[in-house]
Amino acid sequence: MRDRDDFGLPEQKASTGLPLSIMLLSVLTIAAYLLIGGALLDQESRGVAVYVPTSYSSQSNASE
Repeated sequence: MRDRDDFGLPEQKASTGLPLSIMLLSVLTIAAYLLIGGALLDQESRGVAVYVPTSYSSQSNASE
């Protein structure tokens, strides 16, 4: 009679097909999301403006 905690020998061969296919599908999904999102944002052509405070620049010049 077998013991209750006796599960037999450990698995000798592990299948890696499912985890690799899930990772590949995830990478492809993220890449498609980024490409489609980038294409949609390129149509609107938004400009970026950077404002530098003048009081900060004059303080750093005065200390030198």
